[in-house]
Amino acid sequence: MNATVHALLMRELKTRFGTNRLGYFWAVASPAAQASVMALIFTLLGRSSISGIPVALFLFTGILPFKFFMKLLPQVGAAVSANKALLTYRQVTAIDPIITRILIETVTFIIVYVLILGTMAWLDFEVLPNDLLALLAACFLLLILAVGIGLLFCCAVSYWPDTAKLFAMITTPMYLISGVLYCATMIPEQYWYLFSWNPIFHLIELSRDAFFVSYTTPIGDWYFVSFIALTSITLGLMAFRINRHRFIN
Repeated sequence: MNATVHALLMRELKTRFGTNRLGYFWAVASPAAQASVMALIFTLLGRSSISGIPVALFLFTGILPFKFFMKLLPQVGAAVSANKALLTYRQVTAIDPIITRILIETVTFIIVYVLILGTMAWLDFEVLPNDLLALLAACFLLLILAVGIGLLFCCAVSYWPDTAKLFAMITTPMYLISGVLYCATMIPEQYWYLFSWNPIFHLIELSRDAFFVSYTTPIGDWYFVSFIALTSITLGLMAFRINRHRFIN
């Protein structure tokens, strides 16, 4: 690992999680608590399963990928502005804090995913994915999409600092339209086209399709999300390269 990225990584971990273990615990507890509360609500409403999938597992496969995307996107978007003072050092380039935050969010996501699955396995849930390769592909495309859009936001913030406020504004609407608490088979077919424009909805659908043998998505489109993800990362990298000198001014 690059020495600069390693130093930024240690600094970011200390800033974000603190010197005690409570910060690391909360990174795991937050999505687990959210999934547990929603599962309890569904159970109290008389729903023990959704589309043949245990409600806890169904919610887990929606909440965790969504939280990963919505956490990574603003972290990438604000990475340069939050570390602008460090860019005066010759050893630190504009891309270093972005790489640092991508590493932290990705590793945190993997650890949380494995820990929650392990806990569910201990509780006798069937947690082995039906198609691990497809599940990993969906997670990778989610990562690429978040980084690509995050880079575009990073450039936008350098021109209009108030752009960062958009993150808080879009979280709730995105949560409601991205299939976190429901799946395509629960939506009347005549409304599918409204959700088909949302790549996050596609990726959550595809991840559930890959995870559960009993679920087949009627909407999820690999070609669409691959095109959107590759387009976003290409445009993001191009915009970042064009504006790289602006970040240190």
